[in-house]
Amino acid sequence: MQDTPTFDWRTIGALNAVSTLAQVGQFGVAYVMLPVWWVEQGLDASQLGLFAASLWLGQLPGLGLAPRLCHLLGERRVVVLGLLCTLCALVWIPWAGWPWGCLGGCLAGFGLGLRWIGVEPWLYGIAPAQARGRLVGFHETLIALAPIVAPLLVSYVGLQGQALFWMGGLFILASLLPLALTRAPVRVRAAPLAQSHWLGRLRSVREPVFQQGLVIALVGGMMEATVSGLFAVFTQDHGMSFIQTAELLAVFGLGGLLLQYGVGWFADHHGVDLAARWCALGTVLVCMALLSPMPYAYVMAAVFLLGGFITAFLTLALVAATMSTSGSMAGNVSTMSMVYTVSAVGGPLVGGAVIQASHGDSLMWMTAGAALLMVFLLLRLRSPQGLP
Repeated sequence: MQDTPTFDWRTIGALNAVSTLAQVGQFGVAYVMLPVWWVEQGLDASQLGLFAASLWLGQLPGLGLAPRLCHLLGERRVVVLGLLCTLCALVWIPWAGWPWGCLGGCLAGFGLGLRWIGVEPWLYGIAPAQARGRLVGFHETLIALAPIVAPLLVSYVGLQGQALFWMGGLFILASLLPLALTRAPVRVRAAPLAQSHWLGRLRSVREPVFQQGLVIALVGGMMEATVSGLFAVFTQDHGMSFIQTAELLAVFGLGGLLLQYGVGWFADHHGVDLAARWCALGTVLVCMALLSPMPYAYVMAAVFLLGGFITAFLTLALVAATMSTSGSMAGNVSTMSMVYTVSAVGGPLVGGAVIQASHGDSLMWMTAGAALLMVFLLLRLRSPQGLP
């Protein structure tokens, strides 16, 4: 008779709580609401694009260094370090002002990258194998609450003074409490990397499904970072208040939360390529609708759909990475995530400059144009046999 395996459910629960609380401070406040705060401080579109890019630029070295730091320091210390980096950034930004606040943006992104890699492999590594998929879905749903919770709280506390930074700091400090309940992971001696490790990644690039994922990640990362970072400029040019902007950003996050299961189901049954093309065409239609005068309730509905479509691109890119038969899944997912992040650095820089030279409506025109570009590139990548 075999013994039933035991799992560290206390650590699993604690790590989910850490991610949920930290994500509100590190992403909901820093990535979603800080650009709105900067608009209230008087930044123009090009300056706002520079700050939004600094967040994603800082995230890159965080993602890259975290695995090595976890090996040297342990996962718990890396998570604490990431949280403290973002906490220091939230202190620095209002004190330093513009343009030195961009250094705080890099530090905030660096901290998010460290915490992301510090928590998730740790969590998934101790999860029951037969329930790992459900745990991943549950965890991703919890962290998807951040871009909803932060704007909703801001709509109550306002953007005046230091309220936003206190709120972000309190969520980050609160995430340290469940971290204290975790047990350090048992270290298994890692096997040496095969010499074909990078060769496997190069082979993956030649697979049609991986190429589709790269296109989705490259264009989708640019769209998400540009829309989330510059959305306040668009709403300001349409006469909306900062409270309405916060409400719409919460609705955007809600769409990203609720529509991902349907997108994943569609990709499972009809393929990543077709799912991405439909989401891209939906993005075009919603952007055109937002450029037209309509009641505020209809604007909220359109922003809800926009959040679902744009958030789906990261989901679909990662699905494509997991479907590739060449290379390791971890390497493929890492490559796709880095492509998405690099694209997210350039999007706000270009978008901010274009909006500064024209009008806030350019945000929707650029987003629609990028979505059409994705459709065109995906059609070019279709196999000779023809995909659905």
